[in-house]
Amino acid sequence: MKKIIALVVGAVILIASSISLVSKENVKVGYLLVGPKNDGGWSMRHEQGFQSLTKYGYKVSGIEMAPEAEAAKLLGKLARKNDIVFATSFGYMDGMAKAAKKHPDTIFMHATGYKGNDTNFDNYGCMSYQARYLTGIAAGMMTKTNKIGVVGSYPIPEIVRNINALTIGAQSVNPDIEVNVIWINSWFDPPKDLDAAKALLDDNNDILYTTTDSPSVVTLAQQAWKRDGKEVWSMGNDAPMGINGPDRYITGMMFHWSGLYQQLVNEVANGTWTPNRRLNLGLKQNCVALSPWGENVPGKVVNAVETVKTSWLDDNMDQFHPFSLGVTKRDGTKVPANSIKRGELDTMNYFVQGVKGSL
Repeated sequence: MKKIIALVVGAVILIASSISLVSKENVKVGYLLVGPKNDGGWSMRHEQGFQSLTKYGYKVSGIEMAPEAEAAKLLGKLARKNDIVFATSFGYMDGMAKAAKKHPDTIFMHATGYKGNDTNFDNYGCMSYQARYLTGIAAGMMTKTNKIGVVGSYPIPEIVRNINALTIGAQSVNPDIEVNVIWINSWFDPPKDLDAAKALLDDNNDILYTTTDSPSVVTLAQQAWKRDGKEVWSMGNDAPMGINGPDRYITGMMFHWSGLYQQLVNEVANGTWTPNRRLNLGLKQNCVALSPWGENVPGKVVNAVETVKTSWLDDNMDQFHPFSLGVTKRDGTKVPANSIKRGELDTMNYFVQGVKGSL
């Protein structure tokens, strides 16, 4: 009798395993990248996340350097041969909304946006502003001129709130902080990165920060110090960038997309995916993190930032921190504590006090 039961149980396990394996092999994943997959930043980290899915039996295919203006057409092309399609740039949002309506049998997921529907279209993200706030503390402690220069990509809500979080973090340890922003209106354009960074350096900003997908700013800081003796530090974006300027690198915000992508695609494979969840993960889920500290960063700076991070991980701060503390807009308007939630962050269109630059 025990042998019969063992055989039956074994058969059930084998069948269940086969079903799971077949299901995963049948799920196909498509995606758009806004930059080259080896850009050293945003697109590279997404590419790594998507490629990690192959370890679990999923088939993936993507299009890199996909123009945002062609999003609807390219997403439709991917939808015809994939079960779930991801778009990894804010500018793909409206194109994805159109594609989702036209292809109701495909699931569409949009990074960093705020649109969706009740059937096959949702958005997702990592709470990058949490790590940006921490990098701001480091910048505020290390600047000697009280000026932080930011090479900005596009003035969209995600980037605006990240710059605000950086500013609030810096002001928490140095109230005299001034953050200066130069927009290059591109995600990946190293020559424009360098031009903007040089202008910020010439204007006495001794911390250079980038929100673009290239490590050019990190390289410039290293060169300006080594060649010209300038006291300047850099902070990276989206991925570990210290190797591009090791002597003058502080830290930066970086993404870990693999876990989030595995969760979403597993749900599709298991038939448990549902729309209107707006999955958003942060430091606690390791979706965002600090990149490795530069070798020349003072220990007191590292300890101060890591102490705040540990407090966050221990649930002493809510997920909307620092915005949940209340903020003062650049025009002097006060936003009360606990009034800023996910919706307000997703559409943030103002700078806080201390930020200079067009918007």
